[in-house]
Amino acid sequence: MFLHYTRIVFRNIIRHKSYTGIVVSGLAIAMTAYLLISGYVDGQRSFDRMHADGDRMYRVETLFRKNGEITENWPTSTNGMAPAIKATFPELEDYTRINWRGSTRVVRYEDVKFREEHVCFADSNFFTFFSYPVMKGDRNTFLKAPNTVVISEAAAQRYFKGADPMGKMLHITAGSRQLDCEVTGVFANLPANSTMQFDMLMSWTTSNKQVWDFWYQHESYTFVRLHPSADPHKIEAQFPALAEKYKTAETMRDHEWGIELVPLHDIHLNPAKPNEVEVKGNRQAVTWLSAMALVILLMGWFNYINLSTARAMDRTREIGVRKAVGAEKSYLLIQFLTESLVLNALALVIALAVAAVASYTLPAYLDISLPLIDWTDPVRWLTMLAILLVGVLVSGLYPALVLSNVKPVLALKGRYRFSSTGSYLRQGLVVLQFCASMILLVGTVVAYRQLSFMTSQKLGVNTDQILVLHAPVSTTGSAGKLESFRNEVKRLPGVEAVTGSGSVPGLEVGQMLANRRFGANAGTSRLYESLTVDYDFMSLFGLQLVAGRNFDRGRAADVYGLVLNEAAVAQFGFKSPQEAIGQRIALEVTTDRPNEIIGVVKNYHQQGLQRSFTPIIMLMDPDYKWLPTDFYSVKVSTKDVDKVVKGVQANWTAFFPESPMNYFFLDEFFNNQYKQDQQFGRSFMLFASLAILIACLGLFGLTSYSTARRTKEIGVRKSLGASVNSILALLAWDTLRLVLVASVLAVPLSWYLVNKWLETYAFRIGLDILVWFIPILVLVLIALLTIGYQTTKAALANPVKALKSE
Repeated sequence: MFLHYTRIVFRNIIRHKSYTGIVVSGLAIAMTAYLLISGYVDGQRSFDRMHADGDRMYRVETLFRKNGEITENWPTSTNGMAPAIKATFPELEDYTRINWRGSTRVVRYEDVKFREEHVCFADSNFFTFFSYPVMKGDRNTFLKAPNTVVISEAAAQRYFKGADPMGKMLHITAGSRQLDCEVTGVFANLPANSTMQFDMLMSWTTSNKQVWDFWYQHESYTFVRLHPSADPHKIEAQFPALAEKYKTAETMRDHEWGIELVPLHDIHLNPAKPNEVEVKGNRQAVTWLSAMALVILLMGWFNYINLSTARAMDRTREIGVRKAVGAEKSYLLIQFLTESLVLNALALVIALAVAAVASYTLPAYLDISLPLIDWTDPVRWLTMLAILLVGVLVSGLYPALVLSNVKPVLALKGRYRFSSTGSYLRQGLVVLQFCASMILLVGTVVAYRQLSFMTSQKLGVNTDQILVLHAPVSTTGSAGKLESFRNEVKRLPGVEAVTGSGSVPGLEVGQMLANRRFGANAGTSRLYESLTVDYDFMSLFGLQLVAGRNFDRGRAADVYGLVLNEAAVAQFGFKSPQEAIGQRIALEVTTDRPNEIIGVVKNYHQQGLQRSFTPIIMLMDPDYKWLPTDFYSVKVSTKDVDKVVKGVQANWTAFFPESPMNYFFLDEFFNNQYKQDQQFGRSFMLFASLAILIACLGLFGLTSYSTARRTKEIGVRKSLGASVNSILALLAWDTLRLVLVASVLAVPLSWYLVNKWLETYAFRIGLDILVWFIPILVLVLIALLTIGYQTTKAALANPVKALKSE
């Protein structure tokens, strides 16, 4: 029986090529979009799921509260917290730590040297706690001894060129320390869906012993694994009582020191926090894309329902004959569900072929590192099977029920008419399709306007024509070499200025000090980003003074002066920038020797416009030389930038032969912060276009059938004197009213959704009427173009041909 029905289905496919093409194309596009989007979403949700017992692992994040309100929230913790938690709470099975502070280091083996981004200290159990694959060495012991290091396969190739790295010595800078570490292990290159990315880890015992269990420097990620029955919230609730034993600093007296145990699997998609080193995902974008995937898939199925029921009139005689010769309703249901199965299966095969190609080509367009679809995942194939089966039922069941209920006597006489309910359903599904298309179009417009706003907004800081160098390795006499290097670079043609600083725009300052107004109670101390600068920093970056002055080489006392931004002025409680000038501040380390505020600069965007202005203090205080100067920025005043880079490189090699010169251009670096927003905008535009295409395919098919059924009506109207334009207007209005109804429904829903999305940005666009007018206009034009050929053909048809049988 099934083979019989399958043959009938294929005969119908061959006989009705346009119908088949529209239905299969709509289903294939919808399935392709669903597979690609769900593949990307699954990739974003797959982070850190390679670790055994990962569902019991948590990152210990720090919370400070004052008067019940959170004042600070960091992903890092102090090194002393984990041992204390382990000793206090029996729910804790194990812990491990990785210290990210100052982990950008220069690594050298013989003549090969590179600047490595993350060369961290890690606990000896790091590779037994996590399940990163180890290629060489014993994961249980290779990080136990001092001056040992484990490296990735990529690092082994980079330094040893295929030779066995085991037992070799790497020279590693660690701040002012120079370390010679033995390679005791090699681990596999970390997968792209690991939140932590590193190529080298040194043993915890190699680090400075003073910070092993120190409680007042939040510089490490601490991970804990709880027993299966443990409640993380119980530990969170009890930690503040434990922390009271360690709150020895005066500034902590009025604060509650808490923790948050964040599930390992949630870290990637959680909002970014200060001092987080990993590249974060966007949970809201993932949610939007998940909803979009489902909506597009439903649109493809709605097309099938619409076109199947619209075409039902053409099949009433076929059904009447089958019923007249004894076909039961169940057999007819099986026939039409078989047809749905064949068409859905054909669409799925096409979708798989397109998705297979797109999953390897689209990542370049979307600028993502993960392949869009993991074809080795068995869940992926189960999902495809589910799409097929659900698609058969959703898209095939209603048309099958409608067609199997046809009365044979009326059908054979050609007098069978479907109820108006079916017409209303088809119109309702068209409205839903265009409503979804409208929302996606509005989302695309808003995403691109927000991105354009962020990239074109005045930053309050100059990022153009600035070459930024990473600081060289600290060696004997490096301070004098740096000063000589700066003077030589300043003499290069095309160089306007050179400055050194602890951070540059596009990076958070990262260094935090708890400061207060001099003479105020210690409990009023708040955290401020503390940026080490020199005399040329403000002028090179074009910061705008609103009160006071810049650091002055002619004033010896200015080395103890402070320049604040407006956010810092407000946090200190000054009523205006002018009031702050001359006031004294007690910095965290030198509370007995105050620093005077000499200047206030207008708030500028140290980071992207996703984030609010943060309180920043710029200082040159010699007692804070331990705050690193990590960057040297060169202001270029010529178009021949390559010549300047070569000149800087020549001087660098002469002064710092032990360090590679790593550099970037600040404008490009700053705009990299908007990479995720660009990905989201491109994804939205691509899949919104596919949704509109599906809606148009369905509209084209429906228009074809509706105009064919109204041939006699159009002939009568023309014979009674109706003009071609009036016929066109009549037919077009049937479609336009559906688009307008869809627009009316979409406006409030899209307004709510885009507002929720924009709330994640500290600086965002306003919404005006164009946000909705442009998508409505686009949809109207697309709809008119879609139905244009069919309606024009019907309006121009000779009425005699339509009425000759009457």
